[in-house]
Amino acid sequence: MEEYVTKAEEILNKLALEVVMLEPDNVEGLGGILNHFDELIGLFEHAGKKIFAGLAQSLRSIAENLALQQYGGAESEQNIKWMEQGISLCQESLRDPDDDKTCGRKISEFVGACNDNAAVEQQDTRAKSETADNANTDFFEDKELIESFVMESLEHLGTIEVNVLSLEQDPENIEVMNAIFRPFHTVKGVSGFLNLKDINRLAHEVETLLDDARNRKLAVDETITDLILDAVDLLKGMIDHVQQGLETGKAGDADFGLDAFLDRLKRARPGEAEAEAPEETIRQPKRDGADVGDILIEKGVVSEQVVTSALKKQSETGRRLGEILIEEKQTNAREVATALREQKRLRGDVPSVQKTAAFVKVDTQKLDNMVDMVGELVITQAMLGQDISALAVGNQRLFSNLSQLGRITSEIQRTSMSLRMVPIKQTFDKMIRLVRDLSKKSGKKVHLEMVGEDTEIDRNMVDEIHDPLVHMVRNSVDHGIEKPEDRKAAGKPESGTVKLKAYHKGGNIVIEISEDGRGLDREKIIRRATERNLITPGQELTDQEIYGLIFQAGFSTAEKITDVSGRGVGMDVVKRAVEKMRGKVEIDSVKGRGTTVLIKLPLTLAIIDGISVRAGDRDFIIPTVSVLESIKPQRSAYNRVVNQGEMIKIRGNLHPLIRLHDAFHFEPKHKDPWDAIVVVAESDGRRKCLLVDELVGKQEVVIKSLGEHLKKVKGLAGGAILADGRVGLILDVAGLFELCGESGGFKEASA
Repeated sequence: MEEYVTKAEEILNKLALEVVMLEPDNVEGLGGILNHFDELIGLFEHAGKKIFAGLAQSLRSIAENLALQQYGGAESEQNIKWMEQGISLCQESLRDPDDDKTCGRKISEFVGACNDNAAVEQQDTRAKSETADNANTDFFEDKELIESFVMESLEHLGTIEVNVLSLEQDPENIEVMNAIFRPFHTVKGVSGFLNLKDINRLAHEVETLLDDARNRKLAVDETITDLILDAVDLLKGMIDHVQQGLETGKAGDADFGLDAFLDRLKRARPGEAEAEAPEETIRQPKRDGADVGDILIEKGVVSEQVVTSALKKQSETGRRLGEILIEEKQTNAREVATALREQKRLRGDVPSVQKTAAFVKVDTQKLDNMVDMVGELVITQAMLGQDISALAVGNQRLFSNLSQLGRITSEIQRTSMSLRMVPIKQTFDKMIRLVRDLSKKSGKKVHLEMVGEDTEIDRNMVDEIHDPLVHMVRNSVDHGIEKPEDRKAAGKPESGTVKLKAYHKGGNIVIEISEDGRGLDREKIIRRATERNLITPGQELTDQEIYGLIFQAGFSTAEKITDVSGRGVGMDVVKRAVEKMRGKVEIDSVKGRGTTVLIKLPLTLAIIDGISVRAGDRDFIIPTVSVLESIKPQRSAYNRVVNQGEMIKIRGNLHPLIRLHDAFHFEPKHKDPWDAIVVVAESDGRRKCLLVDELVGKQEVVIKSLGEHLKKVKGLAGGAILADGRVGLILDVAGLFELCGESGGFKEASA
């Protein structure tokens, strides 16, 4: 038997399995199938078997059209059957090489039947690829498909980075290696299909390198993992370039230094295959009663002796059991595919068809519009309830219907808001690569721990929180964690730990960035702040106020600023970004033991949970997260302190009094605190009292922008339409505190 026949049968066996398992909308599966057909066509063309190459080309065209979604539901199923029949015909023809005339006739009839049924559009896809490079219009012919490729490829590359770092810790883990190989394989297949040649070339070479590693021809070490991560970076750049081309409408060329990088990849590959791994290093497959072999035995397809023999070969070669059984003609692809489905059902590995169908892609603009409209619905429902509440008192049915309407609108609002939530895992995973690269660059040993990656955050916050998180992690590694020798001298493990933790607390999402390094030097911060006239000598400050000084623009205690970071460089950016999201940053540190930074963010940027208050004829909303308590003070609790202004004494502590009517220039009902109500609010560890006339109640409101002219007014975060149709102003407590000094008197207030 000629050598090409053995190789072709191996590829055809893989194709038979994958096609039988194929669902029509499985683009990733089709990408892999297209790769196999390309390999088969090249093999037949090299062997001079034009009739077989033509058949493979016809079958590839079917797969290509399926990927392009050229067919409907029933038509897709029919074309998958055409592929099954074509693969079977190719397998039969290869086993009977002496009868070329009969083989040629059968194959010609099959290809003709494909054409008659409009199942295949005969075209030379390779010739099309060569001419497409010079025409930008071809690049945008399938814009939606390319957009989908860009989005899914970037997701794949994110998972690759995480798995590469896992592989670095456990180079022999074949499961992790396969998890890296599969995304590259998919990117290669789909990019080739879309005629993205450079991406295809790079993915193909990396895939080849990984295949050598899987077959134990290449030892995975730090050099190899660095190479794979560099390939990921290069692929990201190339895919971003494709995305820019889609946005601008021009598919211009760009020099990514691909040829030089491909040379690096080729040099990393072994010259000759290394000897097989010793038998003791090969993992013996488990048998749990739900294995493919056990299922085939139970169905009477094969005997136990056959499966035992195949399992032995599997342990020697690392190949799949089904492939071995098909190759040895003990069973066929359909039986193995059925057993695989049964295995997945028994183990619960794969969700049902109904669950898969439940996931759909939605344009984010449509989602945001829907959330806005639901917010309007909630407001209208509240206004309606307010208008007819008097009628509902004497009408039990009307009261019941109003209550039911309130429950339904609240549930719709909760559901619509949950659609905007995504796990923070994707953002956390990006930090794994960052910590690895930073630790190598700084010569430190750093271990990253992640807790609560499944915590959900508003989709609109994901991009906003990325840069602050990068700044904090950079500072933790470069400024916080000590050198291995310094840690050893201090009685610590040589490897430092940076911990990322996310959780929900009090209606907020909290992100903790902690490290077990040297901690902040309290005295050094005070000394540097005094030098810069940020504080006066001898001024008493809380720990929060002292640590908060590092968020001043350009403030740093580092003796030498590195190219990675210096504590304070970029920290003002962190604070501004977090405050823009209506969040706050807190720092806790113990010298010699480490630092913890807390970033507290609202669950969503669209809705705020607040306390509605009234001062004069104005309505204000104070974010619930900033409110500690509200009291009606006694006259004796009111004090005036020299250089401190008006104060309210609560349980022995004096808190500055802020008069809202002074800040926003209106006439209050009550000017004396003992006739009014004070709300104790907190921001950045500081507590102050806000003077209001009355408390209206607690409610969730949809935030509305104040417009271009008012959006920069300090002390205001936005507006909201209240239940009675009036407009309430949402207070920015941090900004309000900034407007006044240590006293309650205001500086020049903006209005």
